[in-house]
Amino acid sequence: MHGIGEVDEAGRLRLLGSAAAGAGFALVFTMLVLSSFRTATPQVLVSVGLPAALVGAAVAGWLQLRSWRTDGGYEAVVMAERWVSERHVPSGVPAEIWVPRLQAQADQQTAGWGKIVLAVFWSAMTWSMRDQHGTVITLLLLGLWAGLALWSALWVIPRSRVARDMLRQGVVVRD
Repeated sequence: MHGIGEVDEAGRLRLLGSAAAGAGFALVFTMLVLSSFRTATPQVLVSVGLPAALVGAAVAGWLQLRSWRTDGGYEAVVMAERWVSERHVPSGVPAEIWVPRLQAQADQQTAGWGKIVLAVFWSAMTWSMRDQHGTVITLLLLGLWAGLALWSALWVIPRSRVARDMLRQGVVVRD
């Protein structure tokens, strides 16, 4: 793929996971909007919900590919993630390469907190509309918002903090 490089099995699984999350979000969101106007039936789910899920999957997959491309390719992203996991940048890597890549990882902390704040507000809004949309849609939405918040709290924010700490330590800690 142009600008992305070779994508391994883990990358394909990430792409599939992004598509599944996009499909789930689009399906739940579409059914939420439609349930305000008509009863959510299996026919509505198949005729409107599933096409929306397909569009959501395509958009999420495209956004994941675009993210890899803008961050220097899949291999560069994986390398930076490996540095964060190991809490070490190899000594042969010049600062012009490792600093921007770690900075990109560190900058994700703000986005992670933003997702948590949005998930809290969206959960409150979803709960306040539970009578309008019914139990199933309310529970689906609350699960979606909880998943978003947990992903940010348990994965995005801790990794960005490690990257930020690595940047603070800078060249001194590198072997």
